[in-house]
Amino acid sequence: MKKGMLSALALAALVTGLLIGVSSSSAKQAAAAGPAYKHYIACGLSRKAKPATVCPVGSKKGAFFKSLKADVKYTVCVKFPKAEHLCTEKPQEAEQGTLYVNKITSTSVGRHQVTWFVKGKKVGTSVFRVK
Repeated sequence: MKKGMLSALALAALVTGLLIGVSSSSAKQAAAAGPAYKHYIACGLSRKAKPATVCPVGSKKGAFFKSLKADVKYTVCVKFPKAEHLCTEKPQEAEQGTLYVNKITSTSVGRHQVTWFVKGKKVGTSVFRVK
């Protein structure tokens, strides 16, 4: 009876190992393909502005987006600290490889959440604070 239980455990361990191996292999293939989009928040509007998670209340703030694999139309939405939610009125065109910035004009102190969509599908979210 013990021998049968050990065989069952060994089989379960082998099956689990194969599932992890398949999952790991799929993840490696997806990583090799690379991300389709780059997106971030910065305290500034220039192409040289570096990604940030905290911006001073009086600073310019931008939501940056770049499509790395194709020309697309994207929408960007911002959820403000007091639950207000605004999105660009219509999808914006993004040529592959070009960095775009949407100005965030909030002077509200607190947590802001920015979400980017392509063809109605969420492709990224970033959070930043205004202090």
